[in-house]
Amino acid sequence: MESIRPATIADPDEGDARLTELELERDRLIAAGHHALAARTSASQLHPANAAGYFSYADGVKGLRAENMGDNWQFFRSEGVEGICNEVLKLRVLFANVLESCGKISPQARSRKGAGSERVACGDMFDAAGVDLPVSVVKFRGDYKTYYLMVDQNGAMELSLPIVKGGNFLRCVERIFLIDGNDLDEIAFGVDEPADESYLDIVVTRK
Repeated sequence: MESIRPATIADPDEGDARLTELELERDRLIAAGHHALAARTSASQLHPANAAGYFSYADGVKGLRAENMGDNWQFFRSEGVEGICNEVLKLRVLFANVLESCGKISPQARSRKGAGSERVACGDMFDAAGVDLPVSVVKFRGDYKTYYLMVDQNGAMELSLPIVKGGNFLRCVERIFLIDGNDLDEIAFGVDEPADESYLDIVVTRK
């Protein structure tokens, strides 16, 4: 069982160095996130209320694979969990829509994570003899570590290693900030409700 001290990497040079260790590239991860952001805008008032979030998730996974598969990164699917994996480094990367990326606190998932996600994450917070103390060490069981490409509705993105428990991200052990989303300020990306297309006129005619 490996123990890891939590770390947040906001400096771009340090982040790129860490991504190189993970055999990943900042531009490719950001490109994957843009797949998700673009998909959100295809939801209209005619779609179900959760369409924007689903479209974003589906194309986020697609983008993760399309932009990052190759060399040691391959297709991953297990227990209803979708993403990519690196069998050499024993890593997995999944996709998640979150409430806020690159903030002061760990991101929270916009939708509940299933039991499969919790089992795949394989992380435990260290509990010092039942005493409620600040967590400084996280223990990981199993051979793999599961990172998430986390994207919020403003376009901020990070690659982070969370503990998944109770259907959400309990805490991110490692956070690598990718982009703060400032370049998307003029674009309204909805997640929980369809895009506003009230200007559409729907005409119904008999055959």
